Order: sequence, then C-alpha cells, then structure tokens
Amino acid sequence: MVNGGCFDKIIAIVDKEEYDSMYIAKKYGIECALGGDTRNHSIKNALDYIKANYPDTARVLFHDSSRPFIKGETFASFMKMLDEYDGVAMTSDINDSLVTLDGSFVNRREFLLIQTPEAFKFDVIYSDFDENRPDTAIINQIKSKVKIKLAKSSAFNFKITYPQDLFLAEQLMRIDFLRTSAINGFDIDLKGKILLLGGSGGVGQAILKELQKYDVECYAPSHKELDLYSVKVEDFQKKCPFEPDIIINVAAAYENDEVPLLDSFYKIFDINLRSNLVIIEYAKTLNKPVNIVVMSSSSSTMGRENLTNYSAAKAALNSVVESQGHKLYEQNIYLNAIIPEKINTPLIEKLHKTQINTRELLDAEEVVNAVLKCATTKQYGKLIHIRKGL
Repeated sequence: MVNGGCFDKIIAIVDKEEYDSMYIAKKYGIECALGGDTRNHSIKNALDYIKANYPDTARVLFHDSSRPFIKGETFASFMKMLDEYDGVAMTSDINDSLVTLDGSFVNRREFLLIQTPEAFKFDVIYSDFDENRPDTAIINQIKSKVKIKLAKSSAFNFKITYPQDLFLAEQLMRIDFLRTSAINGFDIDLKGKILLLGGSGGVGQAILKELQKYDVECYAPSHKELDLYSVKVEDFQKKCPFEPDIIINVAAAYENDEVPLLDSFYKIFDINLRSNLVIIEYAKTLNKPVNIVVMSSSSSTMGRENLTNYSAAKAALNSVVESQGHKLYEQNIYLNAIIPEKINTPLIEKLHKTQINTRELLDAEEVVNAVLKCATTKQYGKLIHIRKGL
C-alpha cells in the first residue's frame, strides 16, 4: 500500500485558496484541513483539527507532499518505533562541506539534516508544540530529548523545491531498480507453467539452468519453432503446449549502424518491440492471471551511438510497459520490464564490436534473479533497472 497500511486517516493540509476551491479534495477524494501563514502555524492547525475531529488519535505522522518518493514501509517502520519513542524523525548525513558564514570550519559529522516523515505520539506533540518557536523541524519541539529517535535512512527522499524539480521528479518517478547486492537474498516463490522466449541466448540459458531448481514446467521454443520476426497470436496458441502462467521474453535482435537504418529497421523493431505486443495480446486471450517479463536495455535510456534502431526499439518497449501497465493489471496481467546495463554474454562484444572489461558487466545470474523476481510480482508497469555496483 502507498501509505504502508498503517494509517486510519490521511489528511492534506492546504492553503486557503485550495481549501476554498476543494480541487484536491474532490479530485483525489482526500480530507483537507486549512493550513496557516507559516509551516509551524500549519502544523498547529493540523494538530487542532485532529484533536477536534479525531479525539482518540494515538499517533500522528507528518510528511511533506514535496517529498513524493518515500516508501510505505518507511511510514510503517516510523509508526512502529513509536512503541518505544515519543517522536521519530527522518535524518540524513551531510555530504557536502560545511562552514559558518565567516568561513570557519564546521565538523559536518556533528550534524544531521532533518527531513520528513516525522512521527509522534499525539498527546505528547500536542502538548509540547509551540507554533511561535523558530524551529522548522517538528522533532525539536519534543521537550524530553531522551524519548526521541533520529532515524538514519538510505532511502531516496528527493524534495521538490524549485519549478525545475517538478520535471526532475516526473522523470525520477519512472525509475525503479533492484540492488544486485540484495537480489540473491530474494525469496522467490516460483510456480506454474512458464513460456520462455530467447532461451538459446546467454541470459536465456542462465534462466533455464536456474529454473531447474523449481517445480515448474517450461517451454522454450527455438527460433525455428517460433519465429518472433513474424509471430502472431495464433502461433502462440498452436505451438505452446499449455496456457502459461508466466511469459518471459529475453530474445533480442541487433544490428549496428554499419547496416543502413532502413535495412535493419523491421528486423530490430519486429523482434524487440512488435513481438512483445503480440505477447500482450496473447496473454489477454488466456483469461487468467499472467506475469509478463520483457527484457529492455540500458540503451533505452539514451540513444546509443552506432545502435540507433536497437536503442529506439528498446525505448519504445519501455513506453509500452508504462502505457499498458495499469490497463493490463485490470485484466490480471502484470507487465514489467527489466533494464540491465551490459551483461557478460557472448552477445555483448558483437553488439559493441570491441572488447569490454568484465568489471563493467553484470553477471547473467544477477539478471536471472531479477527476471524471476518479476515473474512472481504483483507490481505492474515497472521499468526495473539493474546496474553494476548498486
């Protein structure tokens, strides 16, 4: 759940113009309360509103709407910490150098940045809070400092402050990633019947090897059995020996720009893009829950020199995943894309026509674990990046 499943009520504190227009309240169906002239006056108004309308409130959490990337599990963990503390605030280390206004040295390790969320036992913060204090961090208002927790977190907590930040946030919202250091620790509950396309390639072979650990039935047709260049929905219906619960497509076609772009266009786009559209249409005919995992590429994030059509096809595939994600979810189809950087397979040097240091490359096994994790998820429309060192 977006709110971590730990709140009975979510209230937006808004300015007078918004409060009078009720635009947010009507559009999102959310309860709104009137803010004040300053941050502290808005917080006081919120506390008074809760006291008047929800007198049995035991715990309250404040979060800036300008920090949209916080995860629900962070909210849940903060509310849980209130079992022990009166107040909990998100903090982060200062990574830049810090000086006074006259240029004197300041040891940054002695300071922390306070961010939201901040969570409190309601009765404590209600009695301690003074809207006329200059403090902007709510946690500073708690009188008993031994009962507060400054929680450090590595969570991404970008704040929208300037107009250009809105554009940056829009781009960042599209990005998800899996940490390669954590992938092997995932508990993957893989069941059902799997249709694997591209099983003869480096990643495909690694997937087939990994699938031997699970009690699953897998059909991995060769290129001769099922030609993705010209595949149709009817071909899947005729060739696949079962109705799959999971469809994984790691097949890919490539040509570098030594081949004229128009000459390579149909081959690259039919296999890297069109075949995935056919897979989607095939999944719809199954009339049951289906996980679809498609393989994109880091080349989709920026047009790669000498790989024009390949980069363009993968970028288009990303757009399909985002555009179709929610609509397919409503039909019990969970479509996601894995976006790895360069993988240590025989394809990579052919693709780039140069020898590449293996230190730059992902291991195929790291990608396989991410693919299988997505094959069991109930998330959808995700572009999941995998990068070396994350």
